[in-house]
Amino acid sequence: MTLRAPSARFWSILTALIVTCSLALSACGASPQQSAPAPTQSGNIAPPPTSVPATAADAAPAATKRARLIFFGNLEPASIDVITMSGNVNERQVAAQIFETLVYMDQSQQIYPGLAQAWKRSEDATVWTFTIASGVMWHDGTPFTAQSVVDYFEYVRDNPVGSGPGALKAVIKGARVIDETTVELTLTAPRPDLLVELADPGMGIGYANYVKRVGADAGFNPIGTGPFKFKEWVRGSQIVLVRNPDWTWGSPMFRMTGPPLLEEIVFRFSSEAQTRLAALEAGEVDFVDLLPFQDVVRVRTDPRFTVTGVLLPGMPQMNYMHTGLPPTNELNVRKAIIYATDKAGIIESVYFNMVEPAYGPLSRVFPEYDPTLEQMYEYNPEKAMQLLEEAGWRPGPDGVRVKDGKRLEVTIVENKGWNDWVYVLQANLQAVGFDAKVLTTQGPSNTEAIASGKYHVPAMGDVFASASQMTRDWHSEGYGTFPSGHFLTGEEGARLDAMLKDAESEIDPEQRKQKYRDIQRFIMENALMVPIFELYFYVAHANDLKGFVVDGTGFYKYFASAYFE
Repeated sequence: MTLRAPSARFWSILTALIVTCSLALSACGASPQQSAPAPTQSGNIAPPPTSVPATAADAAPAATKRARLIFFGNLEPASIDVITMSGNVNERQVAAQIFETLVYMDQSQQIYPGLAQAWKRSEDATVWTFTIASGVMWHDGTPFTAQSVVDYFEYVRDNPVGSGPGALKAVIKGARVIDETTVELTLTAPRPDLLVELADPGMGIGYANYVKRVGADAGFNPIGTGPFKFKEWVRGSQIVLVRNPDWTWGSPMFRMTGPPLLEEIVFRFSSEAQTRLAALEAGEVDFVDLLPFQDVVRVRTDPRFTVTGVLLPGMPQMNYMHTGLPPTNELNVRKAIIYATDKAGIIESVYFNMVEPAYGPLSRVFPEYDPTLEQMYEYNPEKAMQLLEEAGWRPGPDGVRVKDGKRLEVTIVENKGWNDWVYVLQANLQAVGFDAKVLTTQGPSNTEAIASGKYHVPAMGDVFASASQMTRDWHSEGYGTFPSGHFLTGEEGARLDAMLKDAESEIDPEQRKQKYRDIQRFIMENALMVPIFELYFYVAHANDLKGFVVDGTGFYKYFASAYFE
């Protein structure tokens, strides 16, 4: 059997979504209080475009109708300090309001000044010099200086850190203060995409001296320099941030110079999509993430709300395959899992034909994407059973395959609220002779389950704006606080590690493209993952919420310039 092509109805829906999203986001731009300087492009390597254009500026409001924004996300963070948080996108969403990055990137893939007002790099992209903004203060009143930036990079280099700074940890050679507003960062290898990486909300400049003083407690009571300060965290209920009245140094991406108009942001969390949607429709919250696919069309017709959606760059929704555990340590078993997976059925039954199938570890929006992978595996349960037979797995009396007295058992790990396809995948695998189970986890327990290396087929996805960030998902060291057991070992594992490090240092765009295509093919030839679908997500918010800015991945929202009309 071949993979079913998306229907004409699918393409008509997708076209309508993109048009609608473009119109919607153009009304959600930042609020200019003075003209902003022109943004600066990020060197030789341009990050990929998303399917939604950059935000546009609205007329500057004098005030906001309401001063409290309630944001309803799907998972409660485990930490909201940029140095210590594990990598959950929900953590980044909150931290983006508290901490500031050296640079910012908007949806047009333009780089703007942040805590760094200017920058330059050496020809080989190993030495980067940043001019640091003056007059910045930490939320506790301590001045933020060039030394603060050096302290941060040195802490990242020398200590265990989370997934954001963890992506740069191995490549930081040193940092030094040139003068009171200038920092020089030296790397052990070229990093042509450094600005794109530094624009990630997980790369906010953390307060290293504070983290040294209080340790893990910083994750529950963070201190940053951003437009909002931490107020309280009621575990299992909400996180509350309040306006930073001293914030006057904001990035020109926000097109404003004064403190935020909003006085408070409340983040609430529920893994139940219908719970979030019901709260929005009841007027209890202003913004919900991950709108249920089956409700997109209905909610869009409600005049009270704006619905936006975007194809997010990064690693598509997928399942890793643990190469160190039987039976997924066998190549034929891993390939059989891919052939047995009915992506088209998942897309139709779970996502209402509003997403596109994925074929490898990199989103198709990247110039490095390898389209030849689309012909590599088809949905073919007969082929899956043939591979299992060749590997010696024979049907047992209950239909589950057996070899050497052991059943063909695998456990799929679900992160509740993110991986609704896992039950279709479970049925697909059972149909060809697997005893497939689903372990449901959530937030921190999901990170713990995957990092434990005890499970065969954990579900995952990742959001990033540069192909070089594949390293954090595929290098054997894992990334930050999130090591995993799904990587290859021995010579083949060392080969993949070397390929990743070589590609992320490549300055020439054409050579870089080929190197990342080689990596994608290597991953799929070794059947290290089950591609499911491209990362499409939809959000809904009150129509009168204006001025927020969406970052270069299309996922993270900044509320520094938000207001209610």
